[in-house]
Amino acid sequence: MKIRDNIHYPKHEFIKNYPLLSEKILDRTLADLAEKEDILVFPTDLSKIKDLDGDNKIVEGINDSVHFKNIVGFIGQGSENLVIQSRFSGQNSDYFFNYLLQKVLNINIVDLETGLSFDQYFYQLLIYMFPKYLNSAMRKGLYKEYRKFEYNDSNVRGVLDIARHVRTNIPFRGNIAYSTREFTFDNNLMELVRHTIEFIKLSKNNAKNILRSSKMTQNNVAAVIEATPRYQINNRRKIINSNKVTPIRHAYYTEYRILQRICLMILMGQKHDLNSNGNKVKGILFDVAWLWEEYVNLLLGDDFKHPQNKSKEDGIFLYSEMYKKHRNLRVYPDFYNATTIIDTKYKQLDSSIKREDRYQIISYLHILNCKNAGFVYPTKEVGGLDRIGDLSGLGGNIFKYGLHIPQEVADFSEFSWKMLKSEQDVMINLVAKLNNTVSHGQ
Repeated sequence: MKIRDNIHYPKHEFIKNYPLLSEKILDRTLADLAEKEDILVFPTDLSKIKDLDGDNKIVEGINDSVHFKNIVGFIGQGSENLVIQSRFSGQNSDYFFNYLLQKVLNINIVDLETGLSFDQYFYQLLIYMFPKYLNSAMRKGLYKEYRKFEYNDSNVRGVLDIARHVRTNIPFRGNIAYSTREFTFDNNLMELVRHTIEFIKLSKNNAKNILRSSKMTQNNVAAVIEATPRYQINNRRKIINSNKVTPIRHAYYTEYRILQRICLMILMGQKHDLNSNGNKVKGILFDVAWLWEEYVNLLLGDDFKHPQNKSKEDGIFLYSEMYKKHRNLRVYPDFYNATTIIDTKYKQLDSSIKREDRYQIISYLHILNCKNAGFVYPTKEVGGLDRIGDLSGLGGNIFKYGLHIPQEVADFSEFSWKMLKSEQDVMINLVAKLNNTVSHGQ
């Protein structure tokens, strides 16, 4: 069964079709699911989700219905598999979601095998995401931690191990058994990453090519291999169990915690029967509103600043410097430059703009003293630039721009080609022509 995002679905039918899943995910918060189930949520830092946070629910019960929000992806437990598609999906495919994955996360969707089952596609997608999160973690450098080493020689530099010494060094030949705790790269986490790399190398499909997908990935794979000289394939189960019971907790190594979870899911998953065992829900979920915002960021490029609300980056002061008491109050448009403010919406804005969204964009316009303020949203309609009007008083143009999402396409290649045309139209009609349109009053 496939369900689309942002819909209301009869509660009794959902519970009937998904008795296990409905009990596990209905009205549970995003943070709780990510922490207690085998579910990966992207963005992995929940603070980056604009319209959701850890307290929000993926599926919420409202009277006699359940409401699916801006979340797409795959959830499964036992024989129950649920695919949540974007509202732009076709009957048999979700090219829009796949296209956003390809653009934002650099996942080569073309290489993903077609005709896969839920379990197979889920499992292969995990593998294709591995390089991105390996590279993200390795930006912090190789992970180091203390590990116990056992020695038996005459150069004593640690704690004596009497029992082992008696067992191995009687009669005495000059060696002494002792152990040390040393800060090392060759620890259980890096061994887990190494096992994942070696596992992917043996893949029988195109997945093994992802380890050569970029120079950065190749360098990081080589660094992991060099840092794990004690790697032995026979130790895989031991390494997996060790990482299961000792997850990375330190806030500085958040990226390694995510990488650890991906590695465990890859190594523990069974390609043809991923959800057959265990009481935990397994899945990969994406905030499609976040994907849409990051996609628009790629289209706009360096011409626009992209403030980060939750991380308090590039915010705009609400009051002037003379009001020092409230100086720290800031606002965070999605994108802005010297003339234009842009807010991204995954909402359906074909008919009208909600009052609170309109008031928000107007406040941004006057605080920054810009000429234009508006919304960029996806649409099934023809789309394009819609100049709503000039504001009374201090003036300023309010607009919305619908980026056309192709619907009638034969395959992903045709969808990508038509999306490229839509993207070119954005650059021409939004970025290049907007100021000219306003100045001529057209």
